Formats: sequence, structure tokens, C-alpha cells
Amino acid sequence: MLVLLSCGRQQNNNNNNNVQPGEGLKYARGYSIADKGNYFRVEVYNPWDNYKILRTYVIADSSSKVVVPGDITYLRLPLEKGVFLSSTYIGMLSMLHSEDFISACTSANWVFDSVIYRKYKQGDIINLGNGLGINTEAIIGLSPDLVMKYIYQAPDASDDIIASSGIPIVYNIEFMEPHPLGRAEWIKLIGLLTGKKDLADSIFSEIEKNYLHYCSMANKAPKGPKPKVLVGNTYKGVWYAAGGKSFVAKLIGDAGGDYYWSADSSTGGLPISFEGAMQKQKDDDIWLNANASSLAELAATEPRSINFKAFREGNVYHYNKRKNPEGGLDYYESGVIRPDLLLRDLILILHPELFGDSEQTLYWQKLK
Repeated sequence: MLVLLSCGRQQNNNNNNNVQPGEGLKYARGYSIADKGNYFRVEVYNPWDNYKILRTYVIADSSSKVVVPGDITYLRLPLEKGVFLSSTYIGMLSMLHSEDFISACTSANWVFDSVIYRKYKQGDIINLGNGLGINTEAIIGLSPDLVMKYIYQAPDASDDIIASSGIPIVYNIEFMEPHPLGRAEWIKLIGLLTGKKDLADSIFSEIEKNYLHYCSMANKAPKGPKPKVLVGNTYKGVWYAAGGKSFVAKLIGDAGGDYYWSADSSTGGLPISFEGAMQKQKDDDIWLNANASSLAELAATEPRSINFKAFREGNVYHYNKRKNPEGGLDYYESGVIRPDLLLRDLILILHPELFGDSEQTLYWQKLK
């Protein structure tokens, strides 16, 4: 949660900002799709290891005659049920109308999507828990057609156990993408796996069109100094800002904001001291992603917060406007696949003069 909150991509200080999108894609750098006629070859890359190939997959209809070497994972369509170990995949499955494909997922009690949450409450979707210690035996017992999961730097030891039981593991590392549209473009992989490639392509094209429209809209903001934006807050004594090449920084820039750390080359969370944030950004106009439900809570957690101009003037926002009955945030679901709506929200916050008075944000809300 903290990784996603603060920026969504980490890379051990390696500067991979010149990596190009994968084959068959426009923005996503973490994987590629090659159409081979009677099958698709998908490669997922390891951004912590100079984008070397992490896994290779062949995705084909079960009737196709494809010979696959042993080091390549063969996924035969149609696939009927999957296990998903991150809530960030849920929004993509929902947009593809593939809710029935989910047999189990992590943090099911935090799912915002009403259809999927109801299926969980009815017992049709199993909740595998909210922590990092997922029960491997429970996954194997479900006998899914695939397990979709993320990694941090290297696969988990349990991955080999799951794979040795005959269950394919598909790595989805969308949170490592520095461009918001790169994150959303991972829907094309899920589209392939659910047999809905054309729908996934169509959805992404519409999202891209909307995103670029809002970029053009932000460019029409009145000339003059751009609103200065502060991001994050303290966690266990460390302030986690967004790296200058993170998707959060990209959103701020595209929305017409001025982000102090934009020249920073890191693409993940940027840990700094509270004093460092105060020294550089105490006079910033807008404070985004302050992890609190009210200004009072924010001040109670860190009393020095009141020294920021954005706090004093009441311009502090958090993306907790849409949440389910148990507190799960839609920002981590539809927000991943709808960067166009995230961008619209930020333009509304930074340049409300570009919209009518009745327009409201979808994900972010001002703390009171």
C-alpha cells in the first residue's frame, strides 16, 4: 500500500528512464506482446535488473499446434479461473467484464467494485488475506488456471512451489511503470488471458484519447506561475515523496503543476526527512496524498504539519473519496486503469477555473 501511495515504482537507484516501450505496446515498458499468427509471445521484464527477461509466455488457443520449450510458460485458452494477488488487477478485470474469472484474490474485503465485492460476500470469491504471507497451500488447493502476482526485485520462494504444482504464474508489475498510461496498458495482457484482446485494446485506446485530451486542457491554464505541489507525508519518521520520474510526478506535470522533485531521476518512492520537505516545500500551494482522514488527524500524527502553507490554507487532499464499506479505496482499483480520470481530478484541484462550478473530483477530496 505504501509503495503505491507514494509513487508506484522502485528501482534501486538504477537510471532506466531511457528504456523504450515493449514490442506491440505504446507506453508500458515492463512487458511486450508479439503476435505470431497462431499464438502470442509475451515477455515480462525485470526493471530491477536492467529490464532483462523475467518470464516468457506463449498464449494460444488450445487447438493451436504450438511447440513450447520447457523454459517458456504455455497458457492454453480458454482459461476459466484465476487467482489474483494484488487489488490493482481488479479494476482491469472489471472493465473487461471478467468478474467470473476471479476465484480468489488478496484483500477481497477491500475491493471497491460492487459486483466483485458482492461475489466475495456471497462466498464466490475467496479472500486470501491482506498481508504478504499468502497461504501457498490454499492457492494450490484451488487449482486455478493461473496465478497473477507482482514481485519486488526477485520472485518469491513460494513461486517455484506453486509452479511445480502445475499452476502457471503470470507476473504483472504494472506498479513499476513511470507513465500512468503505461500502468493502464497492462490491461492488454489481461485481455489476452481472458480472451478479450479486442475489448482490451479498445478500452485502452479510449483511455489514452481521454488522457491526451486532458493534457491539452491543462495546457490552456492561465499563464503565470504553476501551482506548487507537495506529495506524501511521514511514515515512521521518514517522509515519502514521489520520485521525479514516477507516475505521480508525471500526473502532476501533465495537470499543470510544479513539483519540486521533478528533476530527480528516481521512479519510485523518494525517502527524505521531514525537515527536508519543510525546507524545500513549506510554501507549496497544494498538498496531495496526505494519508489522513482529516486535518486534525494529520496534525495529531505529525504536529509540525501545521507549518506547511497548504495545511494552513486548507489545501490538503487525499484519494480516499471512493471507498467500500470496509475502507478499501477505489484509487487502487479503477484508478490504475483510469489514469485519464486521475488526471482530470488533478486538473480540477490545480486549475479549477478550467471546469464549470458543478464539476467534482472522483478520487481525491479535500481534508476538513
